[in-house]
Amino acid sequence: MASVLAGFRPVKHMTGAPYNGQVSRMMVSASDGTILNVGDLVVLDGTNADIVDTVDGGVYPVVKRAITATTAAVAAAVVVGAVVGFIPDYSNLNLNNARSASTKRFVLVADAPDLIFACPQDGVGGVVAADSVGLNVGIIATAVPSTATPASTMCVDSSTVSTTNTLPLQVVGVTAAPDNDVTSTARPAELLVRVNTHQWAVGATGV
Repeated sequence: MASVLAGFRPVKHMTGAPYNGQVSRMMVSASDGTILNVGDLVVLDGTNADIVDTVDGGVYPVVKRAITATTAAVAAAVVVGAVVGFIPDYSNLNLNNARSASTKRFVLVADAPDLIFACPQDGVGGVVAADSVGLNVGIIATAVPSTATPASTMCVDSSTVSTTNTLPLQVVGVTAAPDNDVTSTARPAELLVRVNTHQWAVGATGV
């Protein structure tokens, strides 16, 4: 399988232009007890106020790790983007490239609404069929994140492919690679997806 290391990795825009590293600087509240890894999808944290940077100035939106979203009833599926890195914590430079639980941290998020992400699928209940381009899918975020292995455990829920327009992701393709077998259940193919319920999209509900 031509797999990403883990989680969701921005690869290009819907226009065909390559992703070249644009990010938005956001923050995670110290009251958030969930670890955050590179490759995790994030949503706005509606329970904590935006955080003022008392050192460099500025106010940054507060985000949190997205939760499993496999049905239209999951409102937390309104995704802002994917984590691509963290501003170093200069008080502890030995930290892995992850955000520890209950720690205030700057996070770098790829949040353009038209980004396409490469991502794994769980392969449970079958794999996403090659003819599923244009259909929507859910997110699996139940695997526990870790700072010891700072890589996302999120993936696409293979069994949720449907026309439901409120599912958070839309399949736009499969990574083109000789070892990316779209029929293998043992090694499910890496997918290309866009965020279908993006927070910055026109008409999105405010948080």
